[in-house]
Amino acid sequence: MTIRSATNKRTQERDFAGATRKSAASAKPARAAAGSVRVVSASAKTRRKEYEQGESLEGLSKAEKKARKQELRAKEDRMYSAANILMRQDEEYRSKRRLFWVIEGVGIAVIIIVWLMLTGVFNSFVPAGTIAVGQLVGLGIAYAFVIGGFVYGLVKIRPLRNFYKAQVAGMTDRKVIEVLEEEAEREAAKKGKGAKEKEPAAAEEPEQAQPAKKKGPKKNHRSRH
Repeated sequence: MTIRSATNKRTQERDFAGATRKSAASAKPARAAAGSVRVVSASAKTRRKEYEQGESLEGLSKAEKKARKQELRAKEDRMYSAANILMRQDEEYRSKRRLFWVIEGVGIAVIIIVWLMLTGVFNSFVPAGTIAVGQLVGLGIAYAFVIGGFVYGLVKIRPLRNFYKAQVAGMTDRKVIEVLEEEAEREAAKKGKGAKEKEPAAAEEPEQAQPAKKKGPKKNHRSRH
C-alpha cells in the first residue's frame, strides 16, 4: 500500500472526518464598521462610571489618582447627605417611612411571639394543639408583614428616594453645599434654642443657703488677764 505524500495537492485539499472548522463568529468582517457604529473595548465596563461622569483617570500618576478618587468619594458623600436632608424635609416621605417601620415592627413582634411559643413559655396555660396552630398562623402573619413591608418600601418609598437622588445629581456643587450649610444652621439653631430654655430653669433655682458664721466676742490679744 502506497502512502501519499503530504505535499500532494489532493492531500492538502482533502477534508478529514472529525476535523473542526472555524466558526463564522471568529471570521474577520469583510469590511470595517461604518462611521456611525461605536466600537467599545473590552475594558470599557471597568471605566463605565468614569465615562458617565465625564472623567477619566488615565494618564495620571498614582498620587493624582488617589487624590481624585478621594475627591469623588467626598462629592458622592455630599450628594448622599443632601438627598437625605431633602427626603427628611418631605412630609410624604416621612409618613411613608413611619408606616414602613410600623409594618416591619408588627412582623418582628409576631416572630418574637412565635419564638416564645417554641420555647414553651405558654405550655402551662395554653393547650398544645392551640400552640401548634398558633405557631403556623403566627409564622404566616410574620412573613406577610415582613415581606409586605419590603414590597411597600420598593413600591412607595424607593421612587421618592430615586427622585431626590436624581434631583441632587442635577444640582451644582455650590447648591449641594448650600443645602448642607442650611441644614447645619438649623441644627445649630435647635441646639441654641435648647440651651436657652435650660438657662432660665437653672437661674430660677434658689441659691443654697450658706451656713451662718458664729459670731463671738473678739479676742483682744493686747488685753491683760
